[in-house]
Amino acid sequence: MMINKKRAFTMAEAILVMTILGIIATIMITTLKPSEFKDKGLKILAKKVLSEIDTATTQILINNSQNGTMDTLYKPNTSTTFAAEKDPNSLGVLYKRFLTATRETIGSGSFCYSAADANSPANAFYLKDGACMLIKNTTTETETRFPGEASNYKVTPTRGIIYVDTNGDDEPNVIGKDRFIFPLGNEGIMFAE
Repeated sequence: MMINKKRAFTMAEAILVMTILGIIATIMITTLKPSEFKDKGLKILAKKVLSEIDTATTQILINNSQNGTMDTLYKPNTSTTFAAEKDPNSLGVLYKRFLTATRETIGSGSFCYSAADANSPANAFYLKDGACMLIKNTTTETETRFPGEASNYKVTPTRGIIYVDTNGDDEPNVIGKDRFIFPLGNEGIMFAE
């Protein structure tokens, strides 16, 4: 006849296993830097938002331009063109048609809100992934940095500027990490040469 003996861990063995697991967890936490994960996530989100804006720009130029440039953009569903000087919301109207805007109320602490002025509050909105955007018709020189670039550069847009905070009102709120300014020229986004 066989006797079935059940064997359990002793207290010493359990403490030894817990100690080893604690040491491994400590090593993993110190080598995996949470800030690096957040920075990589912000960079991926910034590239995604830039891609969405670039796609929307292409659609705007295909569907609303007489000659494929931003200087002859048609108003939606009409045969008349925008006059940027007379209609400061013209670019915002078009971009909202091709981007998925979830709400137009921008919080007072956001990058998009602080960049807005009395002429363009209607151009500020949030995207479905939480990024906030502000589109302004302007030709004022500005300093910007595109996702993945190491340094800022100055550019003078010929049509306007798109301000983007990829994570909405959340931190770190730093140009080049989660905040970007994309200049618009007659052919669309003015990428760095």
